[in-house]
Amino acid sequence: MLSQMWQELWVLVFVVLIVIGIFTGEGLLIGFSVMGLLVVGLARLWNRVSLENVTYERKFSQRRVFIGEKTTLSITLTNRKPLPLGRVRVEDEVPASMELAGANVVGSPNPDGKTLLHSTSMSWYERIHWTYEFQCSRRGFFRIGPSNLRSGDLFGFFSSEKIARDRDYVLVYPRIVSLPEIGMPSARPLGETRGGIRIFEDISRPMGLRDYQMGDPLKTVDWKATARMQELQVRTFEPSSSIAVILAVAVDTMEHTWEGYSAIHLERIITAAASLAVYASERQYSLGLFSNGTPVLADRPMKIAPSQSPDQLTIILEALASIRPLPMGSIAGQLGNQWRSFPLGATIVVVLSLVADELPQILDNMRAHGYKLVVVYVGDKPCPPMPEAVLLHEIGDAFEGLEFAGQRHAQRFAAMNSEGDVR
Repeated sequence: MLSQMWQELWVLVFVVLIVIGIFTGEGLLIGFSVMGLLVVGLARLWNRVSLENVTYERKFSQRRVFIGEKTTLSITLTNRKPLPLGRVRVEDEVPASMELAGANVVGSPNPDGKTLLHSTSMSWYERIHWTYEFQCSRRGFFRIGPSNLRSGDLFGFFSSEKIARDRDYVLVYPRIVSLPEIGMPSARPLGETRGGIRIFEDISRPMGLRDYQMGDPLKTVDWKATARMQELQVRTFEPSSSIAVILAVAVDTMEHTWEGYSAIHLERIITAAASLAVYASERQYSLGLFSNGTPVLADRPMKIAPSQSPDQLTIILEALASIRPLPMGSIAGQLGNQWRSFPLGATIVVVLSLVADELPQILDNMRAHGYKLVVVYVGDKPCPPMPEAVLLHEIGDAFEGLEFAGQRHAQRFAAMNSEGDVR
C-alpha cells in the first residue's frame, strides 16, 4: 500500500513540475519533467510485466525416502520473455528439519518452517539452476512452498510480487530396524503357526454358490442368484491359507489430550510398527493397519484392510510416515468399536506405550472370539497385566538403548565437525 502511494506520488510530482514550468515559461523545467514522467511511465510499465512469464520450478530426485537417506532438490528459475530483469528475489517455504547444504536460509513466521532465499538478475530468455543436497533426519510428510517472487523495473523505482501457490512434498518413511534390535525375537515374534488358520473363510477368495443350509448367515445369501434359481443360494469362499496380521497402532502417548504427546514414545511406536510391517511382508502375510491416529491429508482414523498385494507394505509405510501425533479417541475405544470388522482368526498386534484401564478387557473379548492377540509395549514403566493367552513383548528398555546410542553418535559427529572447523 505504501509502495503504491509512492508510485502515485512520483507521477504527481512530475505533473506539478510540468504545470509550474508552463506558467513560469521555464523550458528546461518542462523538458526535465517530461523526461522524468516518461521514465516513470516506462518504469511502471516495466514493473507491470516484470513477473509475466517468469516460472519457478522444483524437482526432487526422490520424493519418498527413508530416514538417513539423501536426496537432491533442483530449482529452476526461467524468464520466458524478451525483457531483462534487474533483480528477482524468490522466497520459498521449506520445512525446518530440511537441511540444505550451501543454501541461503532465514527464519519464517511458520514455526515448523524456514525460508529459502534466491536473489539474482536475469537477461531475456534466461534460465538459472540451483541444486541442493539434503538428508532426511526424521519421518513425516513435508510440504515445500508456496513461493513468493518479487521483481520490478530496471531503475529500482517500483516493485511487484507474485505468489506461486503450487506446493511440492517429500515423504520420509519411518525408521526400519531388525526385531532383535528392538528387543523382539526374530523367530516367531507373533507366536504364529505356519500355514495359517484354515477354518475361517476368506471373503476375498470367492469359490462359488450352493443351496442355503440352516445356520448359514444371511449376509452370505446371493439374492440375485436366488431370484434367478427360485431357491436360496449362498456364496462360498475358499478357506484362509495365510496368516492375516493387523497392526493396531496406538498414538495416544499421554493420558489426557490436553497434555500433548510424547515425541519419543510416538517414534518408538511408529518404528516398532514399521519394523513389524516389514517382517510380516517379507513372510507374505496378509497385512493390514488400524490406528486411532489420522494421516496428514485426512481427518479420520486409519484403517487399511489386510491384503497380500505387492504394494501393501508401501501403502502402510506411507500411512505410518504421515500419521499425526494426536489421536482421535483412545485406542481402547476405537478397538472396542471396530474389532468385529476384522477378519476372523487374524493376529492383532497392538503397538502402544500407554495402556488404558479398559483395554485388557477388550483384548480378552477379542481373544474369546478367535483372534490371536500380541501386545508390543514400548513404554518406560512396566506394562500392566494382560489377559491370559495374550503374547506380550515389553521393549521399552531396548528402545532406550537405541536412543542412547543414537545420541552418542550425534554428539561424536558434532564434535568431529567442530574440530574440523577449528582446523
